[in-house]
Amino acid sequence: MFSKSNPVKRLNLVLIVSICIGEALVMFALPSFGDLSNGVTVVLDITLLTLITIPLVNWTVTIPMKKYIHDLEFAKHKILVRENQMLAALNSLAAAKDNETGSHIIRTQQYVELLAKRLKSMGHHADTLSDDHIEKLVKVAPLHDLGKVGIPDHILKKPGQLTEEERDLIYGHSMIGENILLAAQSEDVEIDLIAIAMKVAGSHHEKWDGSGYPRKLQGDTIPIEARIMTVADVFDALVSDRPYKKAWTIEEAYIEIVSKSGTSFDPIVIEAFIAERQNFEEIVKRH
Repeated sequence: MFSKSNPVKRLNLVLIVSICIGEALVMFALPSFGDLSNGVTVVLDITLLTLITIPLVNWTVTIPMKKYIHDLEFAKHKILVRENQMLAALNSLAAAKDNETGSHIIRTQQYVELLAKRLKSMGHHADTLSDDHIEKLVKVAPLHDLGKVGIPDHILKKPGQLTEEERDLIYGHSMIGENILLAAQSEDVEIDLIAIAMKVAGSHHEKWDGSGYPRKLQGDTIPIEARIMTVADVFDALVSDRPYKKAWTIEEAYIEIVSKSGTSFDPIVIEAFIAERQNFEEIVKRH
C-alpha cells in the first residue's frame, strides 16, 4: 500500500495529524504542571510535541520509506541482471551470423560513445543524449546488425558482387533486427533500452538525403541514435578487411566519410567525427 502512495503527501498528512494529536495531548497535560511562565510553557509545548511527533513520523513514514527504497533498489538490480542476460543472449545470436570479431564490437561501441559525448558537449541533442541514454546506446550498439540472423550465410559471406535479389535480402536485415527486438520486449527489461536498440537496428542504414533503407527516412526523421551508429559502423567497415574488399587506410576512410556529409551522413555527426578523429585513430590502433 505504501509503495502506491505519494511519500510527500504521506509525510504531510502524518505531520498534520501528529501535530493535531500532539497539541491536543499537550493542552491536556499542561495544566498538571501548574502555573508556568510563557517561556517555560512554549519550551514544554515544543518538547512534548517533539516527543510525540518524531516517533509517529518514524513509525508511519521513515520505516516504510526505508523498506520502499530497499525494495526499489532490489527491483532495479533484478531488472539490470535480466537486461544483461537478454543482451548477452542477443549479442550471441548476432555474433553467430556475423563475420565480425569481438574487436569490431569493442571499436564500434567506443566510436559511438565518442560521437554521442562529443555531440552532447557541442550542445546538440542535449535533451536526448543524457549520460544514462548514452550508456544505454553504447550497451545496445552491438545489436545493430542483429537482423543478419535472418540472412543466409552464402549471401552474407559471398566474396563477389551481390545480385539484385541478394541485395534485397541484405536490405531486409534492418527490419528483421527491429522485429526481433520488438518481440524481446518484456516487463522485466527496461522499455527505453529496447526502444534505443530498435532505433539502432532498424535505422542505421538510413541516409541523411533519404536514399537509404529500409524506410528511406531523411534528415532529422532518422533517430539520432541511428545517425551516430551509421558513422561508427561505416568507419569501422572501411578500415577493416571484408570478404569483398581490403581494409582502407584511416586517412582514406576519413576522407570518404567527411565527403559524404549532408548526403549519407548527418552534418552535425560528421562535425563530431572530425573533432574526434585522433581518438578514432587511437581506437583502431589499440584494437
